[in-house]
Amino acid sequence: MTHLSFGVYVHPRGPDHGRDLLLRMVDTEFDTSCVEDTLGDCRDRSAPLLDSWVSRGAMAADTEDIDLGILISNLTWRDPVQVARFAMSVDQISNGRFLLGLGCGQLEDQHMAGPDAFMMSPKERVDRLEEGVQVIDRLLRGYTSPFNGEFSTYDSVAMQPGCVQDPRLPIVVAGNGRRTMRVAAEHADTWNTWIDNGDVDRFHDQTVERVAQLDADLAELGRDPTSLTRSLLVYLDAMDPWSDAGAIPRLVDRFRPQGFTEFIFYPPRPDQFRDFLRIGVSVLPTLRD
Repeated sequence: MTHLSFGVYVHPRGPDHGRDLLLRMVDTEFDTSCVEDTLGDCRDRSAPLLDSWVSRGAMAADTEDIDLGILISNLTWRDPVQVARFAMSVDQISNGRFLLGLGCGQLEDQHMAGPDAFMMSPKERVDRLEEGVQVIDRLLRGYTSPFNGEFSTYDSVAMQPGCVQDPRLPIVVAGNGRRTMRVAAEHADTWNTWIDNGDVDRFHDQTVERVAQLDADLAELGRDPTSLTRSLLVYLDAMDPWSDAGAIPRLVDRFRPQGFTEFIFYPPRPDQFRDFLRIGVSVLPTLRD
């Protein structure tokens, strides 16, 4: 049976950088902790939110077992060379427990990044993603020879000591657009999609169509479809998994036939910690049986 993976977002809001929730996850069947790489809380700019890369380093030092991810780093305004070095550094600090998500949205985050990013055309955003993923991939593999692209140019880059994971840490590409999914098919280890509203039926129908196109791209590229992990991020607007112990099993049953093996959820409120732990300890193991 294909291994299922379950993750939870941990928002670094203050000095404890989400450490309390992170350490609670260690005693559950949750596998991965993720953070967003944004310039602030996209839903509430007045809400406290620490830098994702700095907090990932702290979380890597706090834990020994749980995997750590960025989902996603936005290559519309993030420099790919810097992202590669950030990712390599966290992989080293975590002793090989880091995964890197890349994308070219969301618009609110690009608004905070300034007018150049916000007014960028959709084509340029995907162009930057496509080139940036290739730059990051080659640097994380230790290929530091000169590169001269449309958006990134360098003579050499210092990437020592390199990744702990071999040949590099996993790369996730998130997006639902035709070209973005093609980038995932060509270069990523995981494709991530997301549901951000309560119309699960409509999202499911759209996902069936997207997966069919993704499989066609993989076949054209000569790539085994099972070599690309399918990942689903579930926003709170779509589902509160902590108020209903059957919500996650129903979601898995619904999307596993499309090849989804990774499911990531938004964190519980403090008053939901008991339900969160119960689901993580008692419900998730039954899904892996």
